[in-house]
Amino acid sequence: MSSAAAAAPTSTPAQTRIPWLGLVAVLFGAIATTLTSRLTSQGLADIRGALGAGFDEGAWITTAFTASQMFIGPVTVRLGRNFGARNVLLIGCALYGVSELLIPLAPNLDSVLALQVVAGLGSGTFIPLTPAFILLNLPQPLRPYGVAAYVMNIVLALNVAATFEGWYTEHAAWQWIFWQNAVVSVPLFACYWFGLPDIGFDRTQHQSTNYRAALYGSVGFALIFIALDQGDRLDWFASNLIVWLFSIGVVFVGLFLLSMSAMPRPTLNFDLFGNRNFVLILLMITIIRFLISSTNIIVPNFLSVVRGLRSIQVGSALLWVALPQLVIAPATAWLLTKVETRLVMIVGIVIVAVACLFGTQLTSVWNEESFRNLLLIQAVGQTLALTALVYFFALHITVEDALTFGLFANIARLFGGEIGTATLTVFTRKAEQTASNLIGLHVGTSDPLTLDRLAQYGAALTPYSGSTLGGQQSVAVLSGAIRTQAYTLAYADGFWLAACVAGAGLLITLFFKRPPPQPT
Repeated sequence: MSSAAAAAPTSTPAQTRIPWLGLVAVLFGAIATTLTSRLTSQGLADIRGALGAGFDEGAWITTAFTASQMFIGPVTVRLGRNFGARNVLLIGCALYGVSELLIPLAPNLDSVLALQVVAGLGSGTFIPLTPAFILLNLPQPLRPYGVAAYVMNIVLALNVAATFEGWYTEHAAWQWIFWQNAVVSVPLFACYWFGLPDIGFDRTQHQSTNYRAALYGSVGFALIFIALDQGDRLDWFASNLIVWLFSIGVVFVGLFLLSMSAMPRPTLNFDLFGNRNFVLILLMITIIRFLISSTNIIVPNFLSVVRGLRSIQVGSALLWVALPQLVIAPATAWLLTKVETRLVMIVGIVIVAVACLFGTQLTSVWNEESFRNLLLIQAVGQTLALTALVYFFALHITVEDALTFGLFANIARLFGGEIGTATLTVFTRKAEQTASNLIGLHVGTSDPLTLDRLAQYGAALTPYSGSTLGGQQSVAVLSGAIRTQAYTLAYADGFWLAACVAGAGLLITLFFKRPPPQPT
């Protein structure tokens, strides 16, 4: 991929074909892979039901896809360098499209998991190239707009998935959760074919390549990712599987780092880790991806668990984050050309923190309309913070380091999302249990207020169920009310956690050094 990158700016028209189409291709690939992952997560219950799979077996459907994306990242860098980025992306796109077409036709769960792995391997080649391609193929004045488009695509895909999934299950069929991606792969393949330069096979690079180091990283990152994804379901370190996944994963990541640093001409530039800004930026990508997860986890879970809304109704709320991106993203790019990048990042994080604090006022009567202002504020803050951060990252990267940037930014993005999801899931579950216990302590069977509430429920239910059933059902209604309040308090605490994480991110930005001067 580095050979492709180096050749892109100076190649002939015959080689580059339609250069602007290459930019469209990599941006389109970014949104496709993000949307695929979110669609599968949103529609997991429908997919499990269609396959007749239980909760535990079905939980591996999303893990198979995302872990495969994590696995292919380090290998993609090596393959792209030796065989050309265009060839790798074309093969990846074909694997992705064919697999997504076949998944709904698979006869059993094992076949679905195998095809999910292939689809993940194919789509996992898309993301590592995107930031590098933007840096290498756009002039300096247009780079903020390319970065803003990249961020917009990711945020857009994360927040429109619920709407698509809800529409497919209610008006079409669950199979379109996958068939949509097969349809998308056709124009994406054409964009790669006509928009990227055909560098071809580099025999010299191939003969001198040691793929073992890349495979160490692929296995290590994938195993750790699987442990994070399955940890809550298997009770974390109480499970031997999770312990072994973490342990082996850490060992393989260590071997990856040692092998790469010992190579005379490594594909990745590990000297960048000696740059304080580089390390802090990776940490900030993880934090901001965590903050984005707060919107994608807390709001949908509250609306579905507490308010009992369907996916398409939940999706209508998240559109207040997705659709404004069409205005916010280009405005952010323009702002980055006028204002110091770190200041834009700080303002974005402050806005996200304000939105999270607004969410701490959550009550059980909130509905999708109630979240509108919170989500609009989140949309502005997330885009400002993430766009400024990625662009700030780009200011530190030379042409030679573009692939290192793309790979580690993608790893931080995936891990940040997974850490955010796992942390918020565990935190809100524990908070709900604590709140339920505390509320229950004040609901005694001999308490006059409790007896009065049960009598009111019974009187309301008697005309429909009779006096005997009405009295019995009143207890169930009271239990449901306690459960509703406990979940509401838990999700409000989740917003408190996100606000604290935003505060930590704000402190980290204070340690950023000024980026090196850029050519005009």
